[in-house]
Amino acid sequence: MKNKITNELNNPLHKILTSLMFVISFMYFGVFRYFVIPSGDDYFWWGPQGSYLLHHMFYGPQAIYGGSSNGRYLGNTLEILTMHSLPVAMLTYAVFWTLLLWGLWRLSGKSFLSLILSFLFVFTLQDAFLNNILVWNAGFVNYVPPIALALVYIWLVDIGRAKQFNQFLALGTLILSYVGGLFTETMTVAQIALGIFVILYFNKKTKTYHVTYLLGAIVAAITMFTHRGYRGKSTYRNTTFDLNKIWVNYAKITHFWLITFNVAMLVALLVAIAILIIRADFSLLKKSILTVITIVFLGYYIAINVYLRSLQLNDMYGYNTINDKLSNMEGIVSLLLVAFIGYCIFLFFKADAKMWLYFLMTGVIMGQLLFVSAPINCRGNFLTYVFTYLITMRFVLAATDSFKWRNWLTGVLLIVLVVVGARYLDIIAINHQANLNRVNNADYYNGKVELTTHVPYRKFVWFNDLMNQQVPAYWKVYFNK
Repeated sequence: MKNKITNELNNPLHKILTSLMFVISFMYFGVFRYFVIPSGDDYFWWGPQGSYLLHHMFYGPQAIYGGSSNGRYLGNTLEILTMHSLPVAMLTYAVFWTLLLWGLWRLSGKSFLSLILSFLFVFTLQDAFLNNILVWNAGFVNYVPPIALALVYIWLVDIGRAKQFNQFLALGTLILSYVGGLFTETMTVAQIALGIFVILYFNKKTKTYHVTYLLGAIVAAITMFTHRGYRGKSTYRNTTFDLNKIWVNYAKITHFWLITFNVAMLVALLVAIAILIIRADFSLLKKSILTVITIVFLGYYIAINVYLRSLQLNDMYGYNTINDKLSNMEGIVSLLLVAFIGYCIFLFFKADAKMWLYFLMTGVIMGQLLFVSAPINCRGNFLTYVFTYLITMRFVLAATDSFKWRNWLTGVLLIVLVVVGARYLDIIAINHQANLNRVNNADYYNGKVELTTHVPYRKFVWFNDLMNQQVPAYWKVYFNK
């Protein structure tokens, strides 16, 4: 199978198709961003508040600026720039989404199947991530660039085991981690952990660019967390070390984003694990027990997602009220699943350092989020999803490595990719036109009337197109410039 993959990678047609796919990806995300409707915080950063913060090192009175007074220097700056220039917004969106998908592909073996799986990443996003990251500019600029840059570093470390880099790479990784650490607090801390894990793994074979990455991550953290905004009392930012509150938040809210709602990924992962178990050279008893456990998890998560559809989510994709017994059971099952995935990594990929790194990085990011009592939102869990998706891809690729219908599976997934990608673009374009029709009204943008209609596909606008999240002043400038 290794020879087949090598031949595939050396195939000129494969190289051409791969290059073409990334060109299409770049164009697709650029066009997609053109149709994205700003919402909520986008207008805050576009307006006078954003201008004030930009000229005051992103610090302002807590009573006025709340959580926006922070050390996200690059995230905030990029939000302002992209809200003032659509070409910059389209370019930024295209570059970082494509870079993220490129990172998923390069870290997963560079086969054509891994390429398709990487491109499907965007279209497997649960509704919470879709609404808060994919179709919301403020969410995108703070979460996609830093995780994309982290994948670039992991790729550099991976190929650096067999390749001698130019000495100037040390400066490059210093800049890479410093830049990546100025977007969002969770990723700033996670970068330090990433740097430490790499150095611990290489131990006496640690290279200069490993050290400079960690150094850049530490300096970025110092730059961010010495910001005055974190020292003032804020109702927007709170942490808790109360174990009961931590469990309540996890069971009732965050574990849904971490595990349960990622149903497409869960099905792919568990089916792949089942295939690997059945093919493994285990005793009949061990194989039977592990297969039953996998099937139980698979059946459970399909069933619970069907049941949860009967419960109403709020506009931030959480439950205002949920039964304590159900949430506690769900929380416990999610922890059991995490332990089971770790065990399966031990069984099938014991010597695969990248798999353990993905697993540890998921824990590092989620570990930080456990202590956050406000604000609690899904966006931090998008970072964990990237690493769990990498784990899933590795399992799926291993499960299909001797699958005689592998080419057919790749073809079917390619068709799914094209159909779903086209559908998403159609939806966002329809929403864009519907929004222009409702806001292109002098009475509205002059503040005389309010919006009365939603766009057709509400989840493709942040906060489910809550109409008071649109700002008339922005649209007045838009139509009168």
